[in-house]
Amino acid sequence: MGLTDEKGSPDRDAVSICSCIFAGQFFDDLCDYFESYEDVRELISNLSESAEDTAGKQKFLLVCLQYDAIYRTLPDPVWWISGNPAAAELFAEGFTAYLKQLDQQT
Repeated sequence: MGLTDEKGSPDRDAVSICSCIFAGQFFDDLCDYFESYEDVRELISNLSESAEDTAGKQKFLLVCLQYDAIYRTLPDPVWWISGNPAAAELFAEGFTAYLKQLDQQT
């Protein structure tokens, strides 16, 4: 699966799929890490609010910090995405949006 085209521009659909997959896995990790679902909801709410006020690479860094906060290793594909700032920003936007959506469905 290519996340960028030959010019290095991100493939929006591929990055979107990737962000949904990893947000789902991260949601599962959160549910495993916290004893209370209220703690999961609080983290997602705080992340969503912070992401709204943050732009560019900083939004991607927020996502990375969430993995660190629950002692999880950043998945390799997410590391690979970090090398392309435009793809990293798209990934972070999709990740936080889908994580919020998962929280609202539960």
